[in-house]
Amino acid sequence: MRCFRRTRLPRTRIALAFLFAVAMCVQTWPQQSSIPTLHSRSQQEPDETIPAGPSSQEPVGQPSTLPDDVWGTYEFDHSSDTVEIDLSRNKISGYITQLGDAETDSNTPVTFFFDASSLDGAEISFQTRVVHGVWYSFRGTIVRGDGKTRADEGYYVLHGVLALHHPESGRDKSADETIESRNVNFKSVPQ
Repeated sequence: MRCFRRTRLPRTRIALAFLFAVAMCVQTWPQQSSIPTLHSRSQQEPDETIPAGPSSQEPVGQPSTLPDDVWGTYEFDHSSDTVEIDLSRNKISGYITQLGDAETDSNTPVTFFFDASSLDGAEISFQTRVVHGVWYSFRGTIVRGDGKTRADEGYYVLHGVLALHHPESGRDKSADETIESRNVNFKSVPQ
């Protein structure tokens, strides 16, 4: 019986053989660049396996047709109550501040930040967050008022329908709620 003697290959030869095998496999894989680039799409139908983003599901509104300087503070129900409107890059944000009238917040400023808002041409709409069991919604526009300059009260007027919502749960917006709606004309505060 013959004995075979095992010979050991040097480790460097094994390492080189392994690297050669890996290099051969890598060449058959599609090459990817580490630098992102834009690629043009073909004129084929869109790939339906890619889900549409949230912006494609929302209705597309028209760009704002309101003057650039309509942002600012507008009088609300009382002289100390205000609506703050911020118009930036065709988006609207803001809040309503009023003095509390409940026993727990009497004469304390309560702020209702906008929860949802939209701007479509000259039409503005917003909803506030629920605070102390109520929230506001508004739909309307901003029109030119009686003021002669921006430094006068009422240079602009926030005109539309304001609704005060009283959800049944008292905490969350729901379909079960009492709504008090009224037409409003809130004058801009001098700047």
